[in-house]
Amino acid sequence: MENVSVVIPSYRSEKLISRTVLSILEAGVLPRNIFVIEDGVFDNTGDVLKEFPGINHISCEQNKGAPHARNLGLSKVETKYVMFIDSDDFISESLIIGLVNSAEKENADMAFGPWRMDGDSIPQGKLRQPPSLSSSGWVLHWLNTEYVPTCSVLWKTEKVIEIGTWDERLKNNEDGEIVVRGLMSTDNLSISTQGYSTYWQHKSVYRVTAAPIEDRIFAANVIYTNILNWINENKSLNKYRMELGRFCYKTAWVAQAKGLESVSDEWFSRARKLGYKKQGYNNKTKYLSVLFGFRYAVAIHSNLLKNKSKIKKIKNNLK
Repeated sequence: MENVSVVIPSYRSEKLISRTVLSILEAGVLPRNIFVIEDGVFDNTGDVLKEFPGINHISCEQNKGAPHARNLGLSKVETKYVMFIDSDDFISESLIIGLVNSAEKENADMAFGPWRMDGDSIPQGKLRQPPSLSSSGWVLHWLNTEYVPTCSVLWKTEKVIEIGTWDERLKNNEDGEIVVRGLMSTDNLSISTQGYSTYWQHKSVYRVTAAPIEDRIFAANVIYTNILNWINENKSLNKYRMELGRFCYKTAWVAQAKGLESVSDEWFSRARKLGYKKQGYNNKTKYLSVLFGFRYAVAIHSNLLKNKSKIKKIKNNLK
């Protein structure tokens, strides 16, 4: 398969990188079209990669984050299509060919494929098939947290470059931000039903499982601004204001849970201005908000989550 490249941002990946690279090679990607960008040299990832002659291994002296590593890899890509697969994720043999065939058939700028979640501390998840929606429908879907991980997204290389590549300011949700930006820039999207990727979750102390709230709010603001501008440029998209309002309400909830009241107030105000008048952003938070009001509901919900986490830890220790 000569028309696809894969960029792999790597950070302390010596234990899992072999599985990732091997799965990509078995999917038919040529070694010369695989780019592993080591985001700071902190372990023996480089030695592990010597097992795979012909692939491109680029080491960065400093850790600058996954978006920078992906952009560096992208700058080396010369193929029609590109994928960005993290160093702990892996794919089935038929995923990429399915994505390429789908993209070629529809002349698509982006293609989504099936995926599942798995990991050290979670049971293997069910296979998830992305639904067939329009690009604008997918923006709405994404706002409702129905995402596709980057390991199941194929891009036309020229499209990633056209929309401005990965946003290196982001330290959280950069995967979702670039996909939403891509969806807002094209009507040419295809869906494949072939193969799957595995979105891997693990317990490594180096994995960012919960980004600092400041990074989460910053990413949310970038996404909010991009989508609001997109809606304002096209009156037919006004129907999405309510869902963007729901996104703002949820962000207000998260900020309140972290004690950032002024930030929460700003996002709450945005939600109301966009026409989102509901209480809560799902059934659970709706009932709590109706019964106790916004601030008390957030506090109760946060305590419930903390207790649930404690119970889970106790159960794991008893195993």
